[in-house]
Amino acid sequence: MAKITSFGLFGRLLFRTVLIILALTLFFSLMAGMYYKSEPRAIRTAVCDLDHSPLSRALIFSINSSQLYRIEYQAADYNEIKSLIDYGKVDLGLVIPENTYREVMNHRPVNLLTVLNGTANPIVPKLGLGGLKQIVMTLNMQLASHLPVDELGSIPNTRHALKPLLNVNERVFYSPTVNMESSMLPAFMGLAMQIVSMLIVLLALRTNHKQIRGLVPELKLARQMPVKAILMPFITSWLMVGTAISTAFFLTMHIFSIPLPANAWDTVAIIFIFVLSMETLSVLITLNIDNVVALTALITLIVMPAFMYSGYLVPFEQMASFPKWFGGIFPLRYYLHALYLVFNHHLPLSAAGHWLAILGKFIGLFLLLIILSVLIGRIESRGFSINQRKENTKKPVSSEEIS
Repeated sequence: MAKITSFGLFGRLLFRTVLIILALTLFFSLMAGMYYKSEPRAIRTAVCDLDHSPLSRALIFSINSSQLYRIEYQAADYNEIKSLIDYGKVDLGLVIPENTYREVMNHRPVNLLTVLNGTANPIVPKLGLGGLKQIVMTLNMQLASHLPVDELGSIPNTRHALKPLLNVNERVFYSPTVNMESSMLPAFMGLAMQIVSMLIVLLALRTNHKQIRGLVPELKLARQMPVKAILMPFITSWLMVGTAISTAFFLTMHIFSIPLPANAWDTVAIIFIFVLSMETLSVLITLNIDNVVALTALITLIVMPAFMYSGYLVPFEQMASFPKWFGGIFPLRYYLHALYLVFNHHLPLSAAGHWLAILGKFIGLFLLLIILSVLIGRIESRGFSINQRKENTKKPVSSEEIS
């Protein structure tokens, strides 16, 4: 029977862990989606080349060379491009008129027809049209420099660049597909980690408190519970929440194609340390406060300022004195510093030693206060038992009990 009970308990814990993983993955994915780059790549394109000249081949080659476009159809005429857009097969079409090359050579302007899908995401046709204008501008500059058009045909041009000589390229440390990744996304994940870490252990402790209080009505505060009733939910919650958050964290990274670092276990270690710091804080306030409204208000006063003053939006160095001080009394800021070094910049765990040491001080302080609270609770509960004995001795003995 004990084995069945233990197996059922393990099953419930596993089920709850999976639910937390799914909920956190959904939340993390929503946060990641907010900062996912909206600029499209590989815009579905159809080209109708009615000129079949070296100039039209140079234009098509330039389009193919760009990562912004993916030419999926070589259309015969404008009507075919229109049909492809109507059926949602392409989002952009280009018609190169007949005699384009001859007209340009005779210094007469030619209008290229760009057909856009108005039902697509507005940024898709807008960016696609802008990219085509840049390509055409580059070709115009090359033609103005009297470069032979034949050299810009269907083979790569090694003598003259098809792109401007100066370009601005980006190099993002986290993922080339996510914006503002160095601070915003981990900070929002940290916000969820704070809430989950504190609420799970709080609910577990209050459940135990409610059950024991049903047997011992004099037990007013959770710190008066037996040590086992405090320790087991604390350890179980820490392992369950740390596992769930780590799994959801990396699952979200995989969903958005963010490469995982080789030292992924170092990131897991940081998550578990941060969860431990938040759970020790939650245990401390749960042991000493019985009012649910007060607990909720206190958690809100901890979670939101810690998030807003963590330095994710305004650099720590630029903050005013009070926000700088107030944000520094919560673990989230130091967790983010450690996470950026290990996860974003792929540095070893030792590089985050300074910030982890601060988290360790938080944990040590909260544990010390928890032990003190439990000792006070032991004294209080002992007083209950003494008072109970006195009441039992003073209670008059009835005749039925004597008989």
